[in-house]
Amino acid sequence: MTQMRDSGQALIWRWNDRTRHAASRTRVALQCALHELEIPDETVGDAMMAAWELTANALEHARGPYEMRLLRKGPSFVFEIEDSDPLLPALLSFRTGGVEADTELPERGRGLQIVEAFARGRWGFRLSESETKVAWMAISTAPED
Repeated sequence: MTQMRDSGQALIWRWNDRTRHAASRTRVALQCALHELEIPDETVGDAMMAAWELTANALEHARGPYEMRLLRKGPSFVFEIEDSDPLLPALLSFRTGGVEADTELPERGRGLQIVEAFARGRWGFRLSESETKVAWMAISTAPED
């Protein structure tokens, strides 16, 4: 069961490089947490897709241990995935007005476009207090304007 701590933070799951079936178990843990915290159903699918993109990047580009969290920020939540890599990635600008129909997309980095679209620019990377990388994104539970 996912419960918010007094700090407004919920630990969803911790795992390491030896955890069997980590990808599928991570998705299940996240989906259960989103439902338990009563994030609206219409938000859960997109939140899952965007959060999975950040998680998949951590699994592909960094070593464990990993930790997945949700933090309550007023009526919304912040999803975080922490890995052991101290290097923050260089980000391409996704805020340039979109991609033209005849523009060829790069082979890598498309997942971050999903995160950008879902989080509407409210996502990024930061260093934790222990100098490890944290990828984060906002999950708005308020109706869109």
